[in-house]
Amino acid sequence: MKRTVQYSRRRVRYTGKIDRRAFAVWCQSPEGQSVLKPIVARMRFSLFGKQRAAQRLVWRELIGTARSSALLGAMQHHVESHFARLSRLAFARDLPVIGVGLHRLVAVPRLFANSVTDRELDVALRTQPALVSAGGRETLRRWFIHTLISDIDMATLDAKPTSKQPLPSGPDWIIVGVNDRFEWRVPLQGPAWPGHYYLLELTHTPITRSIRKEAVKAVAQMEASLPGLSRVDRNEILRQAGSSLEKLAAKAG
Repeated sequence: MKRTVQYSRRRVRYTGKIDRRAFAVWCQSPEGQSVLKPIVARMRFSLFGKQRAAQRLVWRELIGTARSSALLGAMQHHVESHFARLSRLAFARDLPVIGVGLHRLVAVPRLFANSVTDRELDVALRTQPALVSAGGRETLRRWFIHTLISDIDMATLDAKPTSKQPLPSGPDWIIVGVNDRFEWRVPLQGPAWPGHYYLLELTHTPITRSIRKEAVKAVAQMEASLPGLSRVDRNEILRQAGSSLEKLAAKAG
């Protein structure tokens, strides 16, 4: 299966590839049909059917956009920013935390990171003709963005970050584990984005072999304890953390 984002050579990379079967499935959805039907209505004739012709047209435009030289660099920047901003999200109030020597291990819900990436990608892609709202392509843009975010999540899982082989996440933190199942909320609409990143703080104290072993134990401890949180507790953590992040963003602005 082709992925728009993949883990390769110890980096998470934007490839510009899109799985055509996933695109074909989306075309059959109500959102996909809302894009294709106006195109079909404008067609006079197609030897193999207007629906298929419209789908091929949108596919070519989408692939051309995803693999354009301008977008390749921009999307790689957004992929890297997704991980870099975790160093800010780790300071959200009331997130689960454990001390590991003189370092902190924090569980950062993927919901926060994905939501910010969602907003930033939406702004960046609004100017692309194949994805512009004025052209009726907003639903295609949303599908492409959610595909990107899903593939970022999959690439992170493929990396299998540990305290011995972490993924960088900004100047002061590293990813030493990923949970992709923990249900922080039941979404009323949109993707659920379950799970969280385990971030280990970098300080003036080196990450020694002993610290790495303690980090492994701390991750296991959180994995065992977090499922015991009630639905009320989970919602309160998200509320408090979200509120503090808004204040941090306002100060930064």
